[in-house]
Amino acid sequence: MVAPSDERAKTIRMDNLGFQEGNEKPRRLVRSVSAHPGVEHYPYKTWRRSFRSQFDSDVMLEECSDDFEYMECGPSPPADHTPNIYESLEEFSTSELTVQICSDTIKNNLTEHMKLSSGRHHYLDDIENKKIVEENLESSFKGANRVEISICFLWAAFLKRWGLLEGLLKLGARLNYSEPTQGLSALHLAAFSGCITGTQFLIAQGSDVNAIYKCYSPLHCAAFGDSPETAMILLNNGALVEALTNSPNYNNESVLHCAVRANAVACVRLFTVEGADVGQTQHCGMSPVHLAAELGHSQCLKIMLETKGVNVNGRTKDKEQTPMHLAAEGGYSDCIDILLDRGAQANVKNYRLQTPLHLAARAQSYDSVELLLKKGNADPNVADCDKRTALHAAVGKAARSYDIIEILVSFGADVNAKDQYGYTPLHIAALNELSQCVEVLIHRGADVTAKSKYGMTALGIITRKTPASLAVIKFKLDQAITLHHHPESSNREVELRLDFRSILQHCHPREISFLNTFVDEGQKEILLHPLCSAFLYLKWEKIRKYYVARMLFCFIFVLSLSLYVLTALAHNCYNHGKNMNDTQPQNVIELCEKKSMMGHMLRNNPFVIEMQWFALVGITCCEILRKVYGLTGYPSVRQYLSHPENIIEWSVIISVFVISFVYTGRTYTWQNHVGAFAVLFGWTNLMLMIGQLPVFGPYVAMYTRVQGEFAKLLLAYSCLLIGFTISFCVIFPDSSTFANPFIGLITVLVMMTGELSLDLLVDDDPEDPPFLLEISAQVTYILFLLFVTVILMNLLVGIAVHDIQGLQKTAGLSKLVRQTKLISYIELALFNGYLPRYLLNLLHWTALVSPKAYRVVLNVKPLNPGEKRLPKDILEAAYEIAKKRKHFGHALSSLGKKSTNNNTDSAGGGFESGGLGVVHNKLERNSEKVDGLVKEVKELKSMMETLQNNQKVVQQLLNTIIQSRNLNKNSRKGSVVE
Repeated sequence: MVAPSDERAKTIRMDNLGFQEGNEKPRRLVRSVSAHPGVEHYPYKTWRRSFRSQFDSDVMLEECSDDFEYMECGPSPPADHTPNIYESLEEFSTSELTVQICSDTIKNNLTEHMKLSSGRHHYLDDIENKKIVEENLESSFKGANRVEISICFLWAAFLKRWGLLEGLLKLGARLNYSEPTQGLSALHLAAFSGCITGTQFLIAQGSDVNAIYKCYSPLHCAAFGDSPETAMILLNNGALVEALTNSPNYNNESVLHCAVRANAVACVRLFTVEGADVGQTQHCGMSPVHLAAELGHSQCLKIMLETKGVNVNGRTKDKEQTPMHLAAEGGYSDCIDILLDRGAQANVKNYRLQTPLHLAARAQSYDSVELLLKKGNADPNVADCDKRTALHAAVGKAARSYDIIEILVSFGADVNAKDQYGYTPLHIAALNELSQCVEVLIHRGADVTAKSKYGMTALGIITRKTPASLAVIKFKLDQAITLHHHPESSNREVELRLDFRSILQHCHPREISFLNTFVDEGQKEILLHPLCSAFLYLKWEKIRKYYVARMLFCFIFVLSLSLYVLTALAHNCYNHGKNMNDTQPQNVIELCEKKSMMGHMLRNNPFVIEMQWFALVGITCCEILRKVYGLTGYPSVRQYLSHPENIIEWSVIISVFVISFVYTGRTYTWQNHVGAFAVLFGWTNLMLMIGQLPVFGPYVAMYTRVQGEFAKLLLAYSCLLIGFTISFCVIFPDSSTFANPFIGLITVLVMMTGELSLDLLVDDDPEDPPFLLEISAQVTYILFLLFVTVILMNLLVGIAVHDIQGLQKTAGLSKLVRQTKLISYIELALFNGYLPRYLLNLLHWTALVSPKAYRVVLNVKPLNPGEKRLPKDILEAAYEIAKKRKHFGHALSSLGKKSTNNNTDSAGGGFESGGLGVVHNKLERNSEKVDGLVKEVKELKSMMETLQNNQKVVQQLLNTIIQSRNLNKNSRKGSVVE
């Protein structure tokens, strides 16, 4: 029997530390903790990163931090409001032993023990180099003490120098001496090394086969050393196969646990034949079956599962993990395959309600996920205690994340499933800046407008983290526009098919919410896409009647308010009719008395004004109900009040009750001022509503742009205007227009527009003011004329004209943005969920482009002059996109071939041109080649699967032959021992 090599000892040590053979990365995932609250960090871990690399990176940052200083340029943008309260999904197993047995540790322990005893470790070197033999044993150890001889006794047993054991005993070595670190005696070391003769000799000398001096028995050591021969000798001499490790800190593991931990296949088979309990658990509930699945030792697992009565779905005590969970967590597809063959459940849940599919997806094991889905019929939509599905766990930083996403979605995984915080897999992928995963999810139908509980949309994260992934959205919109030939058309007329499913699939009944999210997130250019523009046009045609009705109602309300203010307040007709004129100015009373027949009627019949006010109150109550109903459509009152339109309308509504006469039976002068502002705000609000109509959108945009530029320019030159105002107040003290600085500033603003008056320079009294002051007045006036009236006003006009010309280039986009926001507000009021069911059904049929979310395709004829369902510019843009697509349909193919042969142009704008037909033919040939390559790849894949299956069969035959040979060899050796 050959001693275990260093390579095998390394494998045992690496397995026990959680490493896979041949892989320098840890098998388990490492917990990732954010050091700063509020940092953009979804609590999925840094995948398979070692503590050593993390330490090195920290040291590197510390070393580099002294080479530069940060500039203070204000605070950085706020981090995403990502919850920092996620619990980690990573679980650290408690089944690993702290003390390991391998060749390196044994050598180090014995060497250190010799150094501490006497320091004469040359004895160990001489035994290892075979300088000490039986003949010179006594002379070599002349002068050595008993402890040194005992240590050399252990060393000889470990190195399989069984010929020296008897002589060392005669020199004074103690038979049951054990090294202090691990408590290993000579029998332990001989069993570990597979020294058959040494083991037999020590047992014959009286060594206890079940001795546990610190932790392990000799049978445990034989298991760690993968020495079935010495294990058989120990068992034949009374060693207990159910022996446990001695310390509770080591989980009281059985010899079968140790054999599985060392991946000692032969020992595992021997112990199971000898009656070792496969279901025996430690204090945390880990059985050898659990351990084999956790470590990925498929051969050991297969051997143990052949034992009758094994519970393949047994759970651990603390975390309720089944062997399937542990194998999936490590990504061991071979173990999963074996467990499924033995009837293990694929949808079983652990204490966090996670299925093996969750753990396999998180471990980025494509083969494991595929096995669980295909062979185990695992449900991909099972949610854990945090409502996360396997698709949430699949979004990681490994190279095959997108492959796992693809297979999960192909088996029915919900790409828009939300966890307890409202995060979809798309949110997580974008937060982790995984552009490939983002693109796959979007291509598979993930909703980019989905919001978390904190109002964070996936689109907003994608815009900031992976903006290049937005090209997938445009690609999907392009795919929704195709050209077809109508089968019933006799003139082979081309049809343009617009499929709106990409816009409507996630936003019924608020059909505009998809496009409105793009506008809110700063991606308004998407509205210029022909598919979006066409949908906006159709949507406005459906919802326009509701907005027009709202405008008419607001017009009636503002008109009623204006009539009441003009009659009851402006001319004091109500007080005059009630003979309450003593407190009013005489000019107001005379003005009311000078009115026409209508004024005379109002003065003599004040109840008309009272009826007018009560009618106004009725209309106002309807307006209040409309505003309160609209409040339910907003997420919060703060967002409701953020719209100026709502503030203006509520101000006008409140003013209606403030200017009433019903409280005291009369009106007062201060109510006139309130009424004046109410009328101004009412008509301003009506102007804003008219400006929201798409037809007036560009003009409103021009007005607001010029208004903003004028405000900035006026603010920049305000000091100049103030300076001229004060100068005029000093130079013209007798002028009524400059007697007050505030009135003077208004006069300067009026003069700036060109309303100049030369009366200021006319001197009625030549002696007053003085001559010098008159010269100053003329110079100042001329400077004002040049610098303000000429230069400043022309500058304002130039900027206004320049802005209008620039705005004309983007007028279409501005119009679409205003149209989108307008439709969004209307839908917000119509579909907030508080209306009766029958009324909602009526709104669905009258306000929705697709009432039942199934009529989502529109067929138009782009080349037909009679096509009026869409504007010509939208049809042309959509037609240009459709022409660039790969497949134009059978009719397009025939048209292309015909035009190629004839080399003629059609009347449809070059649609049947010869060049296009040639390109189409090339695309057809290339597609056929691609299909052929796909078939060849599938055939190669099937051949590889067949070869792998054959290889497994051959391997099983070899294992059977080796096992039968080992059993025969063991039986022969047993007879020799007897």
